[in-house]
Amino acid sequence: MKFIKLEILNLASLDREEGETIHFTSGALGESNIFSIVGPTGSGKSTILDAICLALYNRAPRYPRKKGDRNQNIEIYGTPEEGERNRLAPTDSRNILTRGRKAGYSKLTFRANNGLVYRAEWYVRFQRVKYENVRTALYLLGSKEGRPTEEEADWNTLPVLIGLDYDQFLRTVLIAQGSFANFLTAKENERYELLEKLIGCEEQYALIAAGIKQQRDLAQQAYQAVTADFAAFEKDLIDSEEELQLLADRIKQLEEEDRKAKAELSAVTEALAWYVADDQQRRNIARYEEAFLGARQRLDAIKGDVERLRLHDATLPAVDLYKAMRTAEHNRARMGTELERITKQRTEKEHLLEAENRRQTELTQMAAGAGKEVERMKPHIDRARIIKGELAAASLSVKEKQEAQAVAEKAIQKADQQVADNAAAIVKAQRKQKKAEESLTVLRKEIEARSGQLAAAVETATAAYEKERGKADGMDALALQEAKSTAEHQQHNLKEAIRIRRAMTTNQQALDKGAETIATLSDRNKAIEASIAHLTIEKLSEELETLRKTHTLMTSDHWEAHRAGLEEGAACPLCGSTHHPYHDQQVFASVVSEFTQLIEDKQHTLETQRTEKEKLNREKGLNEGRLKTLNDNARLLTDEQGRLEKEWGELPTQGTTGWSEDVEELLSMQEAVAEAVVKASKALADYNTLVKEIDRLRQAKDLATEAQGKYQQQADQQVKKAENLCAEAQASLLAERGKTDNLVKQQEEKRQALQQATAAWEKAVAEVREKEAAIKAEIGEMDPNALEQRLTKAKAEADEAVVKQGEVIGKIREAITGLVGRMETMAKEMDNEQKQHDHARQQLADWIAAYNEDSSHPTLLSLDDIARLYAATDPWEETRERLQRLTEDLTKTETTLQNERRTNIEHQQKRPDRDKEVLLARKAELEGLSSTELTDAKARMQRHETVKQRMGALFEKRQEAEQRKVEWEQIADAIGGEGRTLRKIAQCYTLRFLIEHANVEIRKFNSRYELMQVKNSLGIRVIDHDRADDVRDTTSLSGGETFIVSLGLALGLSALSSRNLSFENLFIDEGFGTLDPDTLSTVIDALAMLQSSQGKKVGVISHTDTMSERITTQIRIVKNGNTGSSHIEIYPQ
Repeated sequence: MKFIKLEILNLASLDREEGETIHFTSGALGESNIFSIVGPTGSGKSTILDAICLALYNRAPRYPRKKGDRNQNIEIYGTPEEGERNRLAPTDSRNILTRGRKAGYSKLTFRANNGLVYRAEWYVRFQRVKYENVRTALYLLGSKEGRPTEEEADWNTLPVLIGLDYDQFLRTVLIAQGSFANFLTAKENERYELLEKLIGCEEQYALIAAGIKQQRDLAQQAYQAVTADFAAFEKDLIDSEEELQLLADRIKQLEEEDRKAKAELSAVTEALAWYVADDQQRRNIARYEEAFLGARQRLDAIKGDVERLRLHDATLPAVDLYKAMRTAEHNRARMGTELERITKQRTEKEHLLEAENRRQTELTQMAAGAGKEVERMKPHIDRARIIKGELAAASLSVKEKQEAQAVAEKAIQKADQQVADNAAAIVKAQRKQKKAEESLTVLRKEIEARSGQLAAAVETATAAYEKERGKADGMDALALQEAKSTAEHQQHNLKEAIRIRRAMTTNQQALDKGAETIATLSDRNKAIEASIAHLTIEKLSEELETLRKTHTLMTSDHWEAHRAGLEEGAACPLCGSTHHPYHDQQVFASVVSEFTQLIEDKQHTLETQRTEKEKLNREKGLNEGRLKTLNDNARLLTDEQGRLEKEWGELPTQGTTGWSEDVEELLSMQEAVAEAVVKASKALADYNTLVKEIDRLRQAKDLATEAQGKYQQQADQQVKKAENLCAEAQASLLAERGKTDNLVKQQEEKRQALQQATAAWEKAVAEVREKEAAIKAEIGEMDPNALEQRLTKAKAEADEAVVKQGEVIGKIREAITGLVGRMETMAKEMDNEQKQHDHARQQLADWIAAYNEDSSHPTLLSLDDIARLYAATDPWEETRERLQRLTEDLTKTETTLQNERRTNIEHQQKRPDRDKEVLLARKAELEGLSSTELTDAKARMQRHETVKQRMGALFEKRQEAEQRKVEWEQIADAIGGEGRTLRKIAQCYTLRFLIEHANVEIRKFNSRYELMQVKNSLGIRVIDHDRADDVRDTTSLSGGETFIVSLGLALGLSALSSRNLSFENLFIDEGFGTLDPDTLSTVIDALAMLQSSQGKKVGVISHTDTMSERITTQIRIVKNGNTGSSHIEIYPQ
C-alpha cells in the first residue's frame, strides 16, 4: 500500500478555507526517503494521522474505542443544560470538525496492494443544531481514452483491500513507541496484558478458552448420556447363571414338545392329503370319461366329409388330366384372341405409314423456305447491330447522368433534413435547459423539506428511547432470573417427589398382588400333581393289551375251526373238558360281543385319562411359566423399589422439614408452587419485554439517524446530478446554434449541383431515343442478334424435323415386319395346344374306363363326375387336418383315462387306517395347542442376548466417552480460568518472535544492544555487547537506550503485523528528544535506510529542534497567530 495524496478540510485546527493537500509522491516529499512533521504543541500534527485513519476506518487515535463499541455519552444526573443536549460523546470522531464550520472532510488517495488506485473519503456536516451522520465513500480511479475516470466502490471492503483492520493498521503504519517503553518497564505478571494489547489478540484467547470449555461440557454430556443408556439396558440382563440355565432348559423342553406336536400334525396332514387326492382322482376319472365320449362323437360327425376326401384322393390323376385338357382349351382360345388383335395392329400401322410419308413431303418444303428468309434479312440485321452498339454507349451515359442526379437529390434532401434537425435540436435544447433548471429548483426545495422531516424523526425516536430506558433503571435481571430458576427448581423437585411416591405405592401394590397370585398358582400345581398321581394309565394300558390279545385268539380262524370240531361229551384235545358251552355259535357270539364291549370301555377310560393328564400337564406348564414371569416381575419391582427409595433419599429437601411422604399432601402443594413459577416468569418476561422494547427503540433511533445520513448523501448526489444536467443542456444549446450558418450554406451549394445534374441527364435521354428509332426502322421491335438467332433456329428446326420424320417412318416399317412374324408364330402354337388337348382327353377316357372296371370301387365314374371334382371348392387340407386332430384327441383322451384309472387303483392301496373325520378332529386339536410360553421364553432369552451384545459395544463407547471427558477436563484445567495460563504460554512464543524482529531493527541503530527473553517467561533482558555481553535488566536503561530499544520493538511489531503485505509508508510518533546527537544521527540514518531495505517512506513526528535540523524535508504545521487555526507548508518548497 502506498499513500499518494491526502486532502483535509476543516479538521481540528486545520481550517484553511480552500483546504489542505499533501502530495506524498511528488515534490519534496516524493524525492525524500524520510520527512518530519513538525510544529508547535496543539498546532495539528496528530490531525494528519487522524485524517488518514478517518478516511480508511472512520476511527481515529484521538477518539479511542474498541471495534463495535458505541459512543458513550457522559452520564448526567438530573436535567442536562441546553448546551449538553446535542453535544457529541467524547469518543465520537465527529468532534474533529473545526468549531463553527458546517462541513469538513478527509480524502486519502492511495495505491492498493492489487496495483489499483483508490480514493477513500470521510465527510462530516453540522446543520442547525445537530451533527449529521458521517458519510463515507470509496472510488476506483483510472483513465479511459486519456481522460480520468472514477468508479464508485464499496467503502466497507477497505480492510480487505488494505489487508489490515484498524488496530493492525495502527501497529503497522502508525507507531507510537511510547507504549513499548511502558512494556519494557512493566512487571512480568502485567507484561502479558500489555503484549496482548500491542499484538491485538485479547479476544482470541477468550474465544479459545470458551471453545475448550464447550468441548469439555459436550464430552461430559456425552458421557452422562452413554451412562444413562448403559443403566437402561441392565434391566433386561439375566444376572444369575442358575436362572439363565433354568430358562434355557425350559425352552428346550417346550421346543421338544412343540417338535413332537408338529411331527404328529405333519403326519395327520399327510393322511388327510390322501383323501383330498382321492376325491380329485375320482373327479378326474369322471371328467376323462366324458372327454373320451365327446372325442368319439366329434369323429363320427365328419364321416361324410371323410368319405368325400377319400374319393378326392383316389381321383387325383384323373382330375390332373382334366385340368390339362381344360388348360389347353383355354390357351387356344386366348391365342385366337391375340391373333385377331395383332392382325388389327398390322392394318393400323400400314395406314399410319401412308400418312407419315405425306408429312415428310411437307416438312421438306418448309425447310427450303426458312433458308431463303435468312438470306433476305442478313443486310438489315448487320446495320441494326451497328446502331445497337452506338445505343449502348448512349444508354450508359444516361445511367451515369441519372445516378449523378440521384446523388444530388439525396444530398439536397440530407441538407434540408440537417437544417430542420438543427432547428428542432435548438428548440429541444432550450426546453431541456429550462426543464433542468426547474428540476434543480424543485429538487432543492424537496431536499430541504425532507431533511427537516428526517431531523424531526430522529428527535422523536431519541425521546422515545430515552423515556423507555429510564423505566429499566433499578431492575436487576440476574435477580429476576435467579428467582425464576429457584421457583422452577422447586416445582421440578415437587413433581419428582410426587412421581417417586406414586411409583413406590404402585410398585408395592403390584408386589402384594403378585405374591397372592404366586401362592394361588403354587397351590393349584400341587393339586394337579395329586390328580395326576391318582390316574391309572399304565395299569389300564396293560389290561387293555391283555384283553386285545385274548380277543384276537378267540376270533382267529384256527380257533374257529377247532370249536366247530368239538362234540358234546367228547373230550377237548386242548383242555380235556367234555362240556363245550362255546360250541354253540350263538352263545359264542354273545360272549365275543361282551368281550368287545369290555375292550371298548377300557379303551375309552384310557383315552379319557390320557386326555385328562395332557390337560393337567398343559395347565401345570402354563402355571409354571406364569410363576416364572411373576417371580421375575417381583424381582424387578423390588429392584425398582430400591432405586426409587435411593432417588427419594437424593431428592433436594423442602425447607428444613423435608418432603412429606403423603402423596395427597404433595399434590396440595402444586398450586402454590405453580403460582410462584408463574409470578417469577411473568416478572422476568416483563423485564425482557421492556429490554426488547428499549432495543427496538434504540434500533429505531439508529435507523432514523442512518436514514437521515443516507438521505443527505443521496440528496447531495441528486443535486450534483441535476447541476450536471443543467450544464450539459447549456453546452448542447450552444453547440447546436453554432452549426446553423454552415448547414444553410451547404444546402444552397447542393441545390445548384442538382440543377446541373438534371440538365445533363435530359440531354443524354434524347440521344438514346434517336438511336432506338433507327434500329426500329431496320428490323422493327426485335433485337438484331435475337432476330438472327430466331431465323437461324427456324431453318435448323425445319431440317431436323425432316430427319426425324424419316426415322419415324423407318420405325413404323420395322413394327409391321415384327407383327407379321408374330402372326406366323401364333398359328403354330395354336396347333400344338390342340394336339395337347386331344391327347389329354384320350388319357382321361382310358383312366375312367380302368377305374370303372375295378370291382373294389363302390360307384362308377363319368367325365361329368371328374369335372365336378375338378370344380369342387371343398377345403380338402382343412378336412384332412381336422380328421388327424380328432383322431389324435380320441387316442389321447383314451390313454389319459386308462392312466388315471391305474393311478386310482394304486392310490387305494395306500388308504390311511383312520377315517377322515377322526383325522380332522385330531388336526384341529393339534393346531389348537398354544406356543405362547415358548414364544415368551425365547423373547426373554433374545432380549438377554441382545442386551448382552449391545452392552459390550456400549461398554467400549462408555470407556471412550469417559476418556474424552477426562482429556477435555485436563485441558480445561491446564489452560486455567478464562484461559489465563494459555494466554501466558502463547504470549511467551509471541514475545520470542517479536524480540527476533526487534533485534534486526536495533542492530541498524546500534550494535551494542540486543534483547533476550528469559526462558519460559515474559521476562526481557538486554545484552550489552560493549560490556562483555553483560546481561542487564530493562530498568537499568537510560532514556536514550530505552528509546532505541522501544523503537526497535515498534519496528519489529510493524514487520510482524504486516504479514508479508507491502506498506510503503511508516509514521513514528514522538520520543526522539531523549537521544544524544550521535545516536539521533544513527537512528535517522537507519530510518532513512528503510526505503531501500523495506521500501518504506518514514514520517517522524517530533517537537525537537534537532529533528528539524537533521531531517530537512518537512511538513510544517504553522499557527495563524493566536486564532487557534493552522495551515500546512511543505519544505523545501
